[in-house]
Amino acid sequence: MNNLFNLARSGLSTGQAALSVVGSNLTNGMSDNYSRRNILIGESGGLNTSLGFFGYGARVNGVDRAYDAFANSQLRGSISQWAGLKGRHEQLSEIDNMLGDESDNVSVSLNNLFKAMATLSGDASDGPARSSLFSALGVLTQRFNDSGKKLDGLEKSTNTQIEQSVKDTNNITEQLANINKQLERVHAQGGTPPADLLDQRDGLLEKLSEQVGIEVTEDRASGRVDVMLADGRPLVAGNSAYKLTASPSASDPGKIVVSYMGSDGKPSLISETSITKGRLAGLFKFRNEDLAVARNELNQIAFMMANRLNEQHHAGFDADGNPGQDLFSLPDIKALANSKNTGSGRLDSIRVTDYPAVNAEDYTVSFDGANWNVTGADGRTVPATVTGGVLAFDGIEIDLPGGVNAGDSFNLNPMAGAATGIGRALDSASKFAASDDPAGGSSNNKNLELMLKIQDEKLIGKNTLNDAYTQLVGTIGSNARAVNTGLESAKIDLDDKFNTQQSLSGVDMNEEMVNMQMFMQYYQANSQILKTATTLFDTLLAIK
Repeated sequence: MNNLFNLARSGLSTGQAALSVVGSNLTNGMSDNYSRRNILIGESGGLNTSLGFFGYGARVNGVDRAYDAFANSQLRGSISQWAGLKGRHEQLSEIDNMLGDESDNVSVSLNNLFKAMATLSGDASDGPARSSLFSALGVLTQRFNDSGKKLDGLEKSTNTQIEQSVKDTNNITEQLANINKQLERVHAQGGTPPADLLDQRDGLLEKLSEQVGIEVTEDRASGRVDVMLADGRPLVAGNSAYKLTASPSASDPGKIVVSYMGSDGKPSLISETSITKGRLAGLFKFRNEDLAVARNELNQIAFMMANRLNEQHHAGFDADGNPGQDLFSLPDIKALANSKNTGSGRLDSIRVTDYPAVNAEDYTVSFDGANWNVTGADGRTVPATVTGGVLAFDGIEIDLPGGVNAGDSFNLNPMAGAATGIGRALDSASKFAASDDPAGGSSNNKNLELMLKIQDEKLIGKNTLNDAYTQLVGTIGSNARAVNTGLESAKIDLDDKFNTQQSLSGVDMNEEMVNMQMFMQYYQANSQILKTATTLFDTLLAIK
């Protein structure tokens, strides 16, 4: 009789625990990062007699958290890949939309300028035609300005997003270190890792992988994780979190760079090419490739167009016989002194001496204590000469200053800001130099005809101005399509990895409802055992 009561009690206790686990699964099944719990039921031992083995009932051996380390690792990798492409795509699509606007872009305005020239060529004395050409010059420079400012805005937006990504990364690593601390405390006391802390841990790891590609090592006994960057440097090691910092570049204050803070508390610059996954990787790739190409090529078009048309306009004369002035103005070339320079010297006097030889490239001009050296964006040594205190290379000259110490360096791009800063220098339609002869009169259009031919000149490599713009649009468009295709594939892969992970550790509501019905019947059956035992006991008590 006593054993029957024990059987009922163990069954009821086990059934109640099982219903609690199923209820927890149903309640939390829609929560992010919740892993399914499975109750482990076993025998409670028994008595072996000559008549056979009589069991003592059931017991709960534990509650297992459904978890697959490999599936989680695969999911994190897919999240990183998708986040990197998404971060790049969001920014790149802005450039693609701007350049590809067929109704309002630089190419359209450039064509309108040459159409206005062609109209004026029919009658160089036509006042309204001159006014139309004057207006076309202003519209074209405004289109360049708008496009340049849009790219400048995207650089600032990218900088802001990089700073936010670093902030989010540091916040997550701090939380992971704190969870590690809690897990270690539980482990030291002989307990098993709390499932809710492990769920929080895995959720944070997924969020971290969205920001940057990571490698994770897990201590299965304690549940603690160590997290490393792809280059092996730790982000989380035990109870310690290592921070990233975002700060202006020493060589270019308009560019935000990311450094790693080691255990010595000193920042070391992270190579952006070593970050290949996560949102940070996508932002770096956009800034260093897509944005750099768009800015350099757009600036090059503005720079070469302005210089060539100015050159030809100088060869002509206006209706009053005055020599042609500049049609366009361009911003001064600026060199940025590295913030780590120890000297006071500045490269303030830079001029163009041979505009066809000028490149849209980031140069570093450095002084080693004896000689001035110039390196290109790819690290190559650029041939340069120093004569009479003037440094000359690739179509530009720089007056060398005093107050420069060994190790000081300066960065410059001769065409930087050309699109944003180009302006209409001509202040009156009457000053357009259409004539090739000061005595040619207002009807002379010989110089204007030469200016019209510039639209067919190959000013940028083997391309005309319009061809160069078309190539730029094609390059950005091709990149945008490739990234979009990659993003779509990454999303499919991410969904596949997520579904795999959920099939292993997620909650299936239908399955849990079946389990709920099963354990309800289990509980009711054990209640019936208790009722039967009670009836038998009451029967014995009733015997007199």
